[in-house]
Amino acid sequence: MSSINQEIDKVAADWAARIDLGGLSNEEQAEFEAWLAADRRHLGAYGRAEAVLCRLERLNVAVRKPAAYEGKGGGWDRRRILLASGTAASVAAALGIFLIPRRSPEATLSTQVGQMRKILLPDRSTVSLNTNSEISVQFTRAARNINLLKGEALFDVAKDKDRPFTVSAGDTCVRAVGTSFTVSLLPQKPIQVLVKEGVVELQRTNAPEALPVRASANIRAIVPPGASIVTVAMPEEKLARDLEWQYGRIALDNETLADAAAEFARYSDTLIIVDPEVSNQTVTGLFASNDPVGFARVAASVLKLQMEVKGNEVRIFHE
Repeated sequence: MSSINQEIDKVAADWAARIDLGGLSNEEQAEFEAWLAADRRHLGAYGRAEAVLCRLERLNVAVRKPAAYEGKGGGWDRRRILLASGTAASVAAALGIFLIPRRSPEATLSTQVGQMRKILLPDRSTVSLNTNSEISVQFTRAARNINLLKGEALFDVAKDKDRPFTVSAGDTCVRAVGTSFTVSLLPQKPIQVLVKEGVVELQRTNAPEALPVRASANIRAIVPPGASIVTVAMPEEKLARDLEWQYGRIALDNETLADAAAEFARYSDTLIIVDPEVSNQTVTGLFASNDPVGFARVAASVLKLQMEVKGNEVRIFHE
C-alpha cells in the first residue's frame, strides 16, 4: 500500500476514534466533512476504520493505556490498535472483516459450513453472514439491493433516506432505512426476519397488491409458504440468544436433542445422531457451534445418557 493511502488510513482512524470518544464540535464537524469531500478515498477509509472500531468493541478488546492517554477513554486505545498494523484495512482483514470497495458495488459473497464472515458494504452498512450462507449485492445511486440466496445474515444498515435498503429472500422482500435485522432462508423452514433495532417492512413479491407488514424491534416475522406473514414478540433475552451465532455460539433454551442436533448440523460436518427414544429430552446452555462432540459429551452427562464417536458421527443414546 502506498504511503499516501497509509496516511489516509491513519487520518481516518483518528477521526473515527475522536467521534467514538465523544463526538465533534460544530467546528470539528465542518472540518471532518471537508476532509471527507476532499478525496473520494477518504469516505472508504473512514468506513473501514469505523467498522474496525465497532468490531473491536464487540470483541471487548482491552489494551493498557500509556500514561499520555490516561483518563481519555477507550476510543484512543482502539485507535492505537488500528494504527499498530499501519492501516485500517489490514486490521479489518485480521478481524475477518471483508471490504467491498465503493467502485465495486456488485458482488456475490458466501460462507462455508462452520464459517462466519463480516462484510463492510460501500455505504458503511455491515452484513454478518452465518454458516453456509450466500448473498449477492447490487448498489446503485438510487437503491441498495441484497439477495439472500441461502442461509442467514444479520444486516446493520447505515441510514440513507434517499436510497432504500432491501433484502430479498425467496418470495419475500424486506425494506429498511436504518436498522438492524436478520433474514434467514433455510431448508424446510419458513423465511424468518428478526428485528433487532428500528423498523422493517415485509412484502410478498408474488402479492404486490397486499399491504406491507411492519415489524419493529424485538419482533420476529415468519413467512410461511402460501400463508399470511405472522409477527411474534421476542423478549430481549431470547433475541440475544438467537444472535449468539455471530460469536460462534449456539444458545439452546429447553431444546430437544433432536432439534439441537439439527442446529449443530448447520455448523459442522460431524453429525449428531440421537436415538429416537431419547430425542425428546431437552437441554439448555451455550455451546461452541463448531464443537458437536463437546456438546454431545455435556448433554449425555447432564441427561445421564451415553455417547460415542465414530468417524464423522457422534451418537447419543440410552444404554
